[in-house]
Amino acid sequence: MSALTRKLRHAMWVLNGYLGRTVSVDIPQKVTVLITYYHPSRMEHIDPQLRNILKCNFVDKLVVSNHNPDIKIEEKVKIKDKRLHFISQTIKRGCGYRWIVANELNPKYLIVVDDDILFFPAQLARLFKRLVAEPMMPHGITGMLNLEDHELEYHEKKDMTVDYLCEAYAVTREQVSRYMELRRLVGAKDGMTEMIDSAADFMLISRTGSHKPKIHNVGRLFKSATFKQVGVAVHKNEGFDKIMLEVGNVINGVEIQGSKEPGVAAS
Repeated sequence: MSALTRKLRHAMWVLNGYLGRTVSVDIPQKVTVLITYYHPSRMEHIDPQLRNILKCNFVDKLVVSNHNPDIKIEEKVKIKDKRLHFISQTIKRGCGYRWIVANELNPKYLIVVDDDILFFPAQLARLFKRLVAEPMMPHGITGMLNLEDHELEYHEKKDMTVDYLCEAYAVTREQVSRYMELRRLVGAKDGMTEMIDSAADFMLISRTGSHKPKIHNVGRLFKSATFKQVGVAVHKNEGFDKIMLEVGNVINGVEIQGSKEPGVAAS
């Protein structure tokens, strides 16, 4: 995407948050959306990001969990909507702590969004409908295949089964509960809980269905310019690949609820 195209698309996205139409789905179910923020550069787009999500009338609650207590995130938002809730952590937290928050929220349907993903409302609607249609596995918009040589192959704008979701996670209450159990089992090995909470939570949530997760083509994705910036993006941190390898090896050695497939919940 060229710099000019990116600027135009960003302007359209911001404008849509203010003037865009409300988006509905043809199903009665509602969903809670959870976004967590840590790095100040990711908070620059928080107001239009939340406005676009609140354009979805199937979103019954939008929760913002601030994992950086040095910043008063509420001051960056000029929105009045009874569906919008803020949670401020008292100490700095890694990205994986969002699932502790999700477990406490305990919604029937939940979409967790990375803070660099800038959804248009219609994209969120498509993702939610896929979750309701097939609640037996987690759903997303991008994902990775785990190749035989331990390399990961990234995919987006496709309808396919993947090994790991990334960037957005549409899940059920049961899958969040399984995440907590898997976190407990994997975390029994020294150092694993810290690895999960700092960088590898996506690996665990991807293993909580009775089937492998699916990604869906919701159209071209719009991301913050920081999505691959060193020092901001978690997957660019030193040691990320090592964490994935170590956590993956441990996941493959545990079972949830009697499942015969390691790291995948029994149906």
